[in-house]
Amino acid sequence: SQQCRAAESTVSRVTDPSLHGKSILQSTFSDGHCFRPDFDISVIKDKTVIETAAEPDKNPETEKQNVEMQTFLLAYLTAKMENNTTKFKAEAEERIFQGIQEEMRLHNEVKEKKRQYLLAEKRRLMNEMLDLQIEILTPVAKAAKEFTNNYKGFATAVDATRHELPIKNFYINGDGREFLDKAEAYLKETETLLLECSQGDPMENSTSLDCLRDMKIKSKEISQQLSGTFSELQELSSLVCRHSVYSQQAMEEEQLGSSRTRELFCLKH
Repeated sequence: SQQCRAAESTVSRVTDPSLHGKSILQSTFSDGHCFRPDFDISVIKDKTVIETAAEPDKNPETEKQNVEMQTFLLAYLTAKMENNTTKFKAEAEERIFQGIQEEMRLHNEVKEKKRQYLLAEKRRLMNEMLDLQIEILTPVAKAAKEFTNNYKGFATAVDATRHELPIKNFYINGDGREFLDKAEAYLKETETLLLECSQGDPMENSTSLDCLRDMKIKSKEISQQLSGTFSELQELSSLVCRHSVYSQQAMEEEQLGSSRTRELFCLKH
């Protein structure tokens, strides 16, 4: 217990700033701020205390106690250093971990802001493109409406004068497909009647059979002619529509001018 009290008194004297000029154990790694920063634990110096009084006689017991005290003090400071090193290492690791988390958070925030910026820029460009299209297509929409009315008038005129069109010397009233269906039904009915009349002696009904054969041939020819005529009418209607479109386009291009037409068909992206 006497040695412990002596060690405590020694430690208190070592940490006392008023004793810097006397024999102390110097270290740069301690709790307090009473040591000078140039002290190094790796170099233990024994500064001679200048005393005005005469040095006492050396006592082996006293020297032994001093050595034990210095050894205890060195062990205490070493343990203190290890404790502080562990504490500072844990604090440094915690700060590094917090720094990494903060960096990740900032990275995610920057990434999100960049995505929002790109999305806003894309929407802005889309709105500008829509505004340009609306500006360009507004007069075209008016022209398209006029073209629709003109085409309806043209279709009405064609329908009114279709009996004058060359359709191989016959006229179909109404829908062509409906006419073909009716003609096929009538031909089947005629074929049934002729078959009924042809029953009996073949020699007596030879004339009827010849007529029936001729009617079959004629019906096939008429059916083929009607199909070809219907296709020709469709092609004619398509050509008329295409010609009308080209005419309207040429008229619109002539009204707008070559520069404006080039600007409409070659939009800058």
